[in-house]
Amino acid sequence: KDRPRGKTIQYLHNLEENMKKKHASLLLAAAMAASVISGCGSSANNSTAETTKAEGAAAETTAAGETEATAEAVEDTEKNETDEVVIATPRDAVQGSGDAYYCWEGAYVWEALTANNGGVIDPWLAKSWEHNDDCTEWTFNLRDDAYFTDGVQFNADVCLKNIERWGHGITSTYTTLSIEKSLPNLDKMEKVDDFTVKFTFTQPITTLEYVLSDYGSPMYSPNCFDEETGVISDYAIGTGPYKIVDHVESEYVTLERNDNYYGENGKVKTFKIRCIPDAETRVSALKSGEVMGLADNGAITMDAAKNLCDTDSNFEMDSTPSHMTEYIMFNDKNEYLADKRMREAFNLATDRDSICSVIYGGLLQPAYSFLSTQSTFHLDIQGTYDMEKAKSLAKEVLGDKTADMTMIIRSSTASDYNCKAVAEYLKQVYAELGVNINIEIVDSSLYKERQQEGTYDMTLTVFGINNADPTSTFKQYFASEGNEKIDELVAKAPTIADVSERSKIYDEIQQELFDDSACVPICYQINVNIHNKAITHYAGKTFGVGLPTISWVK
Repeated sequence: KDRPRGKTIQYLHNLEENMKKKHASLLLAAAMAASVISGCGSSANNSTAETTKAEGAAAETTAAGETEATAEAVEDTEKNETDEVVIATPRDAVQGSGDAYYCWEGAYVWEALTANNGGVIDPWLAKSWEHNDDCTEWTFNLRDDAYFTDGVQFNADVCLKNIERWGHGITSTYTTLSIEKSLPNLDKMEKVDDFTVKFTFTQPITTLEYVLSDYGSPMYSPNCFDEETGVISDYAIGTGPYKIVDHVESEYVTLERNDNYYGENGKVKTFKIRCIPDAETRVSALKSGEVMGLADNGAITMDAAKNLCDTDSNFEMDSTPSHMTEYIMFNDKNEYLADKRMREAFNLATDRDSICSVIYGGLLQPAYSFLSTQSTFHLDIQGTYDMEKAKSLAKEVLGDKTADMTMIIRSSTASDYNCKAVAEYLKQVYAELGVNINIEIVDSSLYKERQQEGTYDMTLTVFGINNADPTSTFKQYFASEGNEKIDELVAKAPTIADVSERSKIYDEIQQELFDDSACVPICYQINVNIHNKAITHYAGKTFGVGLPTISWVK
């Protein structure tokens, strides 16, 4: 970029030079990232398609970035039956009975009514659906060949029992599961026949197939949850290609193939997903052969994965687009941050190009839009970096004063996404605006507590949308925050039946968030997965890796 080299640009220039020093700091180490191929894509909704997520998953080819030799590797079908594949993740793949979902979608245990496949809403346990003209009545036609691993058939009765479960107020570390969120303004639900259910709403809901995708409608056998509380009593029992056979909290979960699965069976009979929170220990386990691959958001930093692949030919990395975006979110109770000019100053002073090129090695894309590139409704917004204008706006707000502000970061986010390096850089940047940033890295429980109490000024965070409809996310973060236009648009969007027209409303919301500097999107994240070449078809997904396609190599 042909831009003057101010103090902040010089800071990054010095950062690159200092990378050569033997005792580099964490910030400098984070800047050693090297580039790999990444991409993104979106597509329109197709609610009439008859293909299913489950049947399509097993037929997927290896991800972009795998070498030709690996793609042509001969699968060892005998070893697939005898030897378990061990994968390590930063968090437990099973959150347990106290969690609404019990385990993450990437365990391939439970399935939902619809699936979000890269922005396309596909059938899953619901094979098709239709609605009346004003979108107040929706009818879902269910699969008649899906069985839970305890032998119970999935049907209309089971579907409705699961939805009743959502009304018990059970919480989750993944996302909220409730009737109000998944079926807003529900008047009644009814069984039409054994494999057909109908929902009637008091107000139009035009995005139901989006809302119900993935984490919006998990289905479990009625035998595994308490009808009075909704709590899953033992192991979660789903219709997916794998089932849970053993779990030790915060250590591992063992998954065994469901040989009665209605779709194409997984190739490997047994997986063990180990929970290894410490990043160095995870990488050491991979190097030693204790685990065959690393998966999940932030499982390995980009520089660590690239360095390992460069120095050891036994390993291969794969990067796939993620639904996660890195942001600075403001607490507008702060008198200065309540002023749009101050928020705009932070936006203009954030040099996203330099962050992406230096700290993230050119791998990530600068972000200006609130919705990630993986959202069906992503609006491509291009902003600018203008330090001089940022200083001018900040001075209008602060005058000759200096402001002290606290930035909180969840500890796992700081380590898994190099956010500590980004925060240290931004501290240098924002000092030029007359703002002294105090960085506090806290555990998840304290982070949540601080947010609820409002005892912070800004957060540096990474999060995504767990289903394809962004309405609830807009409501959660921006509705009733003093911007009447946002409130009006968020209320209007769900009433628009036509997808293209509804997309225009979401475009307006994203543009208004950008114009109002409601937050600072920094970069669109990717999933970095790495594996030993002893296994193949290790393809990254939005949630984890595609277990059903993985195979041992002969």
